[in-house]
Amino acid sequence: MGAWSLYFLAKLGLYYHRVMGLHWLANVLLALALAWPLASARARLLRGALAIPAALALLVYDSYLPPWTQLIDDAGALGNFRAGYLLELARRILPLRALLALAVLVLAYALLRHRVRFATLAFLGLGLAAVVPVPGVAPPPPDSSIYVRAGEAPGPESGPEPSAPQLDTALDAFYGSERGKTVSFARAGPARFDLVLLSVCSLSNDDLDYTHLRDAPLLARFDIVFRQFNSAATYSGPAVLRLLHGTCGQTPQGELYGGTAPDACYLFRSLAASGYRPALLLNHDGHFDHFADQLRLQGGVGVDPQDNRGAPVAMTSFDGSPLRADFDLLSQWWARHEADEAHNVLLYNTISLHDGNRLPGVKGSSLETYAPRLQRLFSDLGRFLDLIEASGRPTVIVLMPEHGAALRGDAVQVAGLRELPTPAITSVPVAVKLVGFPSLAGPSKAPLLIDRPASYLALTALLAGLTQLGPAQASSASLQTLVRALPPTEWVAQNEATVVYRRAGRNYLRAPDGQWTDFAGNAP
Repeated sequence: MGAWSLYFLAKLGLYYHRVMGLHWLANVLLALALAWPLASARARLLRGALAIPAALALLVYDSYLPPWTQLIDDAGALGNFRAGYLLELARRILPLRALLALAVLVLAYALLRHRVRFATLAFLGLGLAAVVPVPGVAPPPPDSSIYVRAGEAPGPESGPEPSAPQLDTALDAFYGSERGKTVSFARAGPARFDLVLLSVCSLSNDDLDYTHLRDAPLLARFDIVFRQFNSAATYSGPAVLRLLHGTCGQTPQGELYGGTAPDACYLFRSLAASGYRPALLLNHDGHFDHFADQLRLQGGVGVDPQDNRGAPVAMTSFDGSPLRADFDLLSQWWARHEADEAHNVLLYNTISLHDGNRLPGVKGSSLETYAPRLQRLFSDLGRFLDLIEASGRPTVIVLMPEHGAALRGDAVQVAGLRELPTPAITSVPVAVKLVGFPSLAGPSKAPLLIDRPASYLALTALLAGLTQLGPAQASSASLQTLVRALPPTEWVAQNEATVVYRRAGRNYLRAPDGQWTDFAGNAP
């Protein structure tokens, strides 16, 4: 097998360091094909030529990278990334220690190949991989007490694992039941409120824990907090579209596109029909992945983004474009609309926390600058809340993260990779602030906690209930009644054709090929 032994030994090393997976049978078959003796030099040359693409394909198959088809689809987007960010991603996928180990392996082969049968070592390693699992990747035992809360129907605590057909049937039943769910808004009266939706890219509960900012002062200022909110998506486009389609139940990701959903399923159309004037504001140019066009065409926002060039540049985006300062943008918008008699609904999208962003004059990778960027964002949002509170104008502010940054990474995804919609990525800190509600004013109170699985339908139901109550009638008792009636949603998250479905406290992952696995990401 010659130098091909290094290919298998290197993969075994990466496998046991949990950098990649290993499809045992496919690797053994390739190793046997390469080790099989051939008398003809031409046959050996042909085998080597055929082995190169086969080995590359198997390498991608074994890795935790997306499938070839998705890599090809994403090639155009990757071409827009800054060179420095591409290098940062490459270092995460293949760490420096792995490159050093590979160099040592190549040197050892060059010095010892005439004394040591490296092919034998490769076959021994593959045989060992068949019987000795990688430590630390076995899923923990189920603990439904983590997930089952008041208002959620508990699943069986024990019993046989569900089969793939049973999971397919249950998932289809979930989508079937969601299709019949809708939320309607009453027409706003003269004493209603403005609505500000703060759509924040790359912020999950796990990111807050990782940066030790779960108890940040800003988060303590909100009146209603969702503790188990599932954004159901790992990328900005589908996440914000799910918010904008939130007046209807959860659908498969593909149904978010095309603009064919009924008008009742578009949040901004429902709000416009009830008397709200829509506005869209971004702290970026909205060009990447046609984000602004998606919101307008598939999301039903109905307006173009407002000009943001009057705000100073705060940092450079992952694609090299400028990102505007969050507080300046929000305060400028507020100054223009504070005296309006009309009811405004603003969707503000910020990507200040996106992976790959660069702060001027600050060294370090984007992972290292995430916590300072988050502290700056929280400071800006806190100052914006101060403005609204000082005005006394009735306003509902919603902190609505899209998905996590995947700062921690896990056994199957390097930090920053969000191909698998794990709960660590889709569990986001959604919170609601009520300003100008007289009965709720006064000394600081503990927030109302919604501690059951919820998603966009519950959030839109809360907003619809608040429009019916209005600032004058809303009280602690009526708010508690409204919160108790919010609809729970089973935990289903999706990215393209990959689905994570939580059942009885365990997470099951359906790969694009339709195969189900019991996934070890049973947190948070």
